[in-house]
Amino acid sequence: MRTPEPPPERWFFESLSPDGRRALLRRIDGRALSPVQARIVDVDTGALVESAPLEELGRLEGAGDIVELDAMLSDKALRADIVHGAEAIRGYPFGSCGRFSAAPQGGAIAFNAGDWIYLTDGAGRVRQRVAQEAAYDPRFTPDGRHLLFRRASGKVDDVFARYELFVVPADLSSKPRAIRGTAFARDRFAFDPSARAAVAIASHEPQVHTCAISVSLRPPFTAKTLACLTGGEPLVDSVLSPSGRFAAITTRKAGKWHVRVLALRTGRIVLDEPGETGLVVRAISDDGLLVRSGARGVVVDALGAGAHRRRDYAVDIDHRGFFRKSSELVYVTGASVAVLDLSDV
Repeated sequence: MRTPEPPPERWFFESLSPDGRRALLRRIDGRALSPVQARIVDVDTGALVESAPLEELGRLEGAGDIVELDAMLSDKALRADIVHGAEAIRGYPFGSCGRFSAAPQGGAIAFNAGDWIYLTDGAGRVRQRVAQEAAYDPRFTPDGRHLLFRRASGKVDDVFARYELFVVPADLSSKPRAIRGTAFARDRFAFDPSARAAVAIASHEPQVHTCAISVSLRPPFTAKTLACLTGGEPLVDSVLSPSGRFAAITTRKAGKWHVRVLALRTGRIVLDEPGETGLVVRAISDDGLLVRSGARGVVVDALGAGAHRRRDYAVDIDHRGFFRKSSELVYVTGASVAVLDLSDV
């Protein structure tokens, strides 16, 4: 009897290094060794640079209760695993890979163990739980002095949990506090040019309108609304340009798809048109190159200067891509990455 082939590996494009030379991928198929199994790939050659399976971290997911989890957290093998993971991802935006984050320059490390976030020192020694409530997706600020994370802070219509961003000092010298105005902020962030703030999309229609928000990354950690949609259409997906100049959003309501591009410096909508069913935003450049993909491949729109040009490409960029230059799109292919040159759009 022939042994069935194992299912193909699936990798999610977590982020691109600031210099655009390396891509951080996170495995998302059922055979992943850990919820944050990561690999780093050279963008120009597609070669594997480093692998971080984080097997010991993955074992925490099997803890039966808090007593067993506490015992596992003191294991030396787990410390080594945590330090290895931190060294691999530290140089990427927010030092983040899924539910794992490392502060810059050898500082603290934060990770999810089930529904709780724990903080360690630079040697991987667990200090304490960040919050007593369930919390997710830790991210260190660029200076490493604070930790951002998502936590439920109530209910919406007594059915859906209302998640907001919380912030706590990395030395845990004070309790976490909510950053008001960040309810339902999604997990893709873009640094503004100063790196003092991050841009995100927040949405939970119809209770929370789809808006682009800016969140300061230094005390007092406030949020402000940059632009909003008013159609009340549920969000399919959204992307931000590398420095947060544009936001592109695909929505769907009553079976009809729509695409909009927001210029976040002015709050204006620069593209507003019905969308093709199944064609979802995947990336947008700071120069206004909008990339969408679906079953028939990739469609690229060039916006700005009064022009609106379109070109089709027969490639699959999966869930999302990242621009490393004004016309070079990096995207996942299998367990590696490739570059799509869009200079001819």
